[in-house]
Amino acid sequence: MTTTIESKPCQANDNGINCEKDARAKCFHCSRDLCLTHFTEHSQFIDSQTRTFLYSHEKILNDLYNKFEFLSISSRILEYPFIQLEKWRTDAHQKLDQLAEQKRQEIQQKISEYRIIFTEKTNEQKQKIELLKKQLNNLSQQTHVANKEIKYLEDKINETKIFLHSIEKHSIKVSTYAFFVNIRTNFFDL
Repeated sequence: MTTTIESKPCQANDNGINCEKDARAKCFHCSRDLCLTHFTEHSQFIDSQTRTFLYSHEKILNDLYNKFEFLSISSRILEYPFIQLEKWRTDAHQKLDQLAEQKRQEIQQKISEYRIIFTEKTNEQKQKIELLKKQLNNLSQQTHVANKEIKYLEDKINETKIFLHSIEKHSIKVSTYAFFVNIRTNFFDL
């Protein structure tokens, strides 16, 4: 019994013309059955493409390496943050100066308003004291002074003392708050 080896035709195609030779090899690259001539040509073509690919990627890698070789820390890190901070400082000083001037004027207005009220209230108290002095003078000339008159006089003197004490506590307080600067980084994802 004889065994026959079934051969496959070459699958090469040269400009629309199929090769009539029997295939001798199978290309692992493209899974085509090729005759020895076409396999050699195909192999040379694949080698050429591979070398071109490797050469171009070697060039890309060399270019990348050179870029890293001459790479330095960006001015976005070394300089720009300080420029931003200085701009913020300058703007903040300008705004702070404007705000301080506005608040200075508000304080002056409050002082002017207070002066008017202060003068009115202190004049009222002085008038009350003058009346109390007259009442005291009248009482001192009387031979008999009632307790309720003394009590009334003491109450009015205490009211005046309390009022004077409250005036001594008057003030204008300025509440200030600290500045806030936030620093964010956008570095390597570590």
